[in-house]
Amino acid sequence: MHARMFHRLHPFTALGFLLLALSPVFIAVDKPLAAVGLMFLAQVFAMLEFKKYTSQYQFALILFSAMSMGIFLDLWHMRWPWLTMGMLCASTAIIARQAFMQQFTYVNLLWVDSGLAFVSLGCYLTAVRDQAFAWDLWLAPLLPIGGALFLTYCYVQDARHIRKRSRFGYRVQVNTPAPDFELPDQDGHVVRLSDLRGTPLLLIFVRGDWCPGCHMMLRTYERNRARFLEKGVHVVGIGPDNIEVNRDMVERIGVAYRMLSDDAQEVSGRYGVVYNNPMLEMSVDYAQGIPLPASFLVDRDGIVRYVSRPDRVGEFLDPELIFGVLEQLPPSAQPAWN
Repeated sequence: MHARMFHRLHPFTALGFLLLALSPVFIAVDKPLAAVGLMFLAQVFAMLEFKKYTSQYQFALILFSAMSMGIFLDLWHMRWPWLTMGMLCASTAIIARQAFMQQFTYVNLLWVDSGLAFVSLGCYLTAVRDQAFAWDLWLAPLLPIGGALFLTYCYVQDARHIRKRSRFGYRVQVNTPAPDFELPDQDGHVVRLSDLRGTPLLLIFVRGDWCPGCHMMLRTYERNRARFLEKGVHVVGIGPDNIEVNRDMVERIGVAYRMLSDDAQEVSGRYGVVYNNPMLEMSVDYAQGIPLPASFLVDRDGIVRYVSRPDRVGEFLDPELIFGVLEQLPPSAQPAWN
């Protein structure tokens, strides 16, 4: 229990909040550069754990630290609040897609966060125009602005690859048998799909622990875990990471169902949910490609009854669609494992 609580702590984010809380002290004693430095470090610490936890706690720190810096720099340099607006736009661009993943998904509303990122850059350039160089005014705001521009570029180019791959659907379709497989869970126990016949299964494919949106997806299904169990449905996650990474992930983000390791991506390939993105593959070291976010509902006879639509990749974040399908299935026995 204590180990699980430790995994779910946000050490750098907590330190970032502490530094942000200390910054007014340095303002009060006329140490403005130190105050800006603390605000800058608070943002650094929040970004360090952005992919690891993807929580509201981190979103708040990214927003508050950037806004605090913008407000203070505008007041300190007696400028029109260009930096305040720029920091608001930059921090919103960083967190919006993850905080509202069900609405944004991986491919929708790309103009929103990318537009905010470019507006933040414009506000910054306006703020420093005709200003003598000062490291706090010129350099400190570049972290959230650079982070927003980089992330939104990643979103746009990844969306292009996802759309290209998902255009023709997945290999496994509704009313066809679910391909059997055998994979280890996060505790090293081998799970065979055919051994789980007799109860409905919800298979959810995640892109990996590196993916903040997948953390949001896993938490969404965890919040609905009791409802799934009431209908006798087991939720089983499948991802491209190894056993150790999966174990750390489920403990850290707080999910109670099995996460299977498909590190060779044989199962992802069999179900047709793998796509290629050279930029991401280099950064996450997945030689076989990257799984698309997808969900498959398999009835107790091993027949696929629901597949999230590949042209609407946000469907995997909406369990209500699956509950509608479940209403049409015959009742099944309660699960033999938990």
